[in-house]
Amino acid sequence: MFNALPSFYTDPITSYSPFANPYVNFPNLNMPTMPTFGFNGPTNYQDAYDWGRNYMANANANSALASAVQTISGLEQQINQVLKLDKLTEAQKERLQAVLNEINAIKEKVNASKNATIEQKQALIAEMNQLQKEAGEIAKKIMEEVAAAADGNPTDGTPTDGTPTDGNPTDGNPTDGTPAGDGVPTIPATVNDPMAQNLSQETQNSVLDICQKIYNGSIGCTGTDYTTILQGTNNITKDNVTAVLNQWQKQFAANSGDKNVIETLFAEEMLWNPELSDRVDGKVPSPKNNVDIIWNITKCLEEKAKELGVYNELIGDFTVAFDELDDTCINQTKVETAVMKINQRVIQAEAAKAAKDKATTAADKAKQEQETKNKEKQDEFLADMREIWKDDELQLSEKVKYENGEFLVRIEGINYYGKDFRELSEKVKKAGYDPKAYLAKQQLQAAA
Repeated sequence: MFNALPSFYTDPITSYSPFANPYVNFPNLNMPTMPTFGFNGPTNYQDAYDWGRNYMANANANSALASAVQTISGLEQQINQVLKLDKLTEAQKERLQAVLNEINAIKEKVNASKNATIEQKQALIAEMNQLQKEAGEIAKKIMEEVAAAADGNPTDGTPTDGTPTDGNPTDGNPTDGTPAGDGVPTIPATVNDPMAQNLSQETQNSVLDICQKIYNGSIGCTGTDYTTILQGTNNITKDNVTAVLNQWQKQFAANSGDKNVIETLFAEEMLWNPELSDRVDGKVPSPKNNVDIIWNITKCLEEKAKELGVYNELIGDFTVAFDELDDTCINQTKVETAVMKINQRVIQAEAAKAAKDKATTAADKAKQEQETKNKEKQDEFLADMREIWKDDELQLSEKVKYENGEFLVRIEGINYYGKDFRELSEKVKKAGYDPKAYLAKQQLQAAA
């Protein structure tokens, strides 16, 4: 045994290079100082345990904080898009601007929290979650107000049908957040809750089940259980893919320690990602690993983007994602960035289509109700005409119109109006014309 180490000896633990140890250089993360280690291990095992525990707690808090900031920044962008609508009242604009002011204020708090404690970060996250909920409710309420105004108050007495003045139907896919031709906001229904995407209860339950299985097979177990993960991801389709990505973001991302589900799936392979499996018609029919799963998720987004008419806007992002996933050395950050950007744009297109479909349905309903009302009024007009003129064979002239709650007939360039048969016939007669010659079809044909 020796009592002193040779002068040239360098402790392999305490003299590590910061370039060799990735746990050393974490600027602005308020990480705990690494404990001193001796030749035979830590000089204080409790200190080492506490350091590791504090390090992981800080890392999780930082990840959750970053996720919350990303979510509230997306909400800020969506509200800014709604503010562009020309159908908003000044009161509605003020309510939305107040929300934006609160979002800016809390983002400033986050920017000033570089040296915050874990408890302070958790308080910021809770504050952002509460603001997201309240802001989402305000935006959703305003969206409903604008939609109600568009559905129930046409300016010319004719229901809107979503067709622009040039006669070309809009595609429901605005690129700048402006409304389609029907004037309904394109704000995504996910502004408050990712599940509020016009999904059936069955689909919502399926989305939750998919997320739970991904979590149970990745974060919720030791190692990776691809069997469980695939029980969830194999049920992802073009019609629920955005809901899955968003629901993960809302309920699971913070607990996973990852920014999104794509990062979680990449993290399941510690050293390197496996090769992409063979594809059939663009998809991996029997996915075996994380790369296969991410590929199929991206293909589902591609299918939906094409269906909604926004694929050409996203072709660059799809190219990046697919090229990287098919490489031996995958740039995971590029894939994550591309997929989440694609997801956001597809959400906007889905919301625009849902809003347009809602407006179209309301317009069709209003049009049908108006046609029914017009028919009832015309039947009443004809019945009165037959009764007063005592001729059950009479038919209503095609020149008699019913518009905006009144009957009218045009005679020698002048319109004569009446709320019913008696009033219109009196006005025609008072003008010096024979009412039967213009109101009754048979009389008009006889005169001809």
